[in-house]
Amino acid sequence: MNGDSKVSIGDLAMVAAAYGKTDADADWNQYKSADINHDKKVDIDDLAAVAAKILK
Repeated sequence: MNGDSKVSIGDLAMVAAAYGKTDADADWNQYKSADINHDKKVDIDDLAAVAAKILK
């Protein structure tokens, strides 16, 4: 997400900041890296996926 090859609380914060964005938003390119499951929206599924990676 932030490009450092590690999943951290900072990545979770980035996804949280992008929460609710979709590919219909004009600034989608700025936020699409937060779309972890690539379904063209940033939602609870993306937050949960990052949180699960942090716990591993």
